[in-house]
Amino acid sequence: MNQEGQEIIVQAEPLHEFAIALYQKAGVSQEHAKLMADLQVETDLRSVHSHGTRMIPWYLRSILDGAMNASPDIRVVQEGPGFAVIDGDNGLGHPPSALAMQMATEKARSTGIAAAGVRNAGHFGAAACYTMMAVEAKMIGFSTTNTGGPSVAAPGAAEPVVTNNPLSYGIPAGEERPIVLDMACGSSAWGKVRTLQMYGIPIPPGWLLTTDGKPTQDPNEGKILTPAGGPRGYGLALTMGILAGPLVGGLIATAKQGDATSEHFFIAINVASFTDYDEYAAAIDEGIRAIQAAKPVEGVDQVYLPGEIEWRKREAWVDTGIPLHINHLRDLASLAEELKVDICWEW
Repeated sequence: MNQEGQEIIVQAEPLHEFAIALYQKAGVSQEHAKLMADLQVETDLRSVHSHGTRMIPWYLRSILDGAMNASPDIRVVQEGPGFAVIDGDNGLGHPPSALAMQMATEKARSTGIAAAGVRNAGHFGAAACYTMMAVEAKMIGFSTTNTGGPSVAAPGAAEPVVTNNPLSYGIPAGEERPIVLDMACGSSAWGKVRTLQMYGIPIPPGWLLTTDGKPTQDPNEGKILTPAGGPRGYGLALTMGILAGPLVGGLIATAKQGDATSEHFFIAINVASFTDYDEYAAAIDEGIRAIQAAKPVEGVDQVYLPGEIEWRKREAWVDTGIPLHINHLRDLASLAEELKVDICWEW
């Protein structure tokens, strides 16, 4: 145990098998259970625990309580040469989202750029899961989602008007690691707020507002997020919620009231359709190295690319195991006891 007794190291492979077992016990198909485990353990390896296996109890409780469909009939409801819209049938958000990015990359091989949307599906986890799929196909990927009800205020507003929509870009490189931007449009992801709360770390000033619109650093009182960069984050959240919302047959944020289902949107850009891929990759590598070599300010060891810290943690934790908070593991253990699944770590 480390982090002052708050974490336990769990190896990735047994955690992966454990996650599959939990999903299957709740009635999820083997194919979808494996996909969920693949994406959530990968997210944990990249140190984005708020969107990794910590989400399993919430997802499965939705299934067990009957709010979400364990065996959805995922269907392509609209399709053309460069687009597709998928209905998730009120099931887990990851399977139709993975299908959407797969379809976008396949279509982009001939069209150069393609988009796919998902409606009537659950939370899709970390947005980077899907942009990295495009990267593996040597394409630039984009993903965003429109979740729940409004939780982010506009500048000057004392109430939330947009959801905290994330956006991610995945940029393939050559010899260097891909660039992976994954960010919330609010000052923070809500999962990050809960992570700081879990570890007993103060919430930074400027992140949260009370229901009266007053600033607070108390996560129990802070029910509204401020937008990242003021009007910039607000504008991004609004537009992301339109792409992953009305565009794919869903709702705009102000019409959502904590809805159980979400909408998602994906774009794949085939680099080879626009330029020579090797020349592109060499240019990206050159840029990455120049940024890494930039002179840092005092007290900073290096300038990092978006996603670089996550890549480094992944490379280390594949061998050493993933540090997970004990409360995270307790929630999983409670669910495992209910579903009669053996846990894969020692207390």
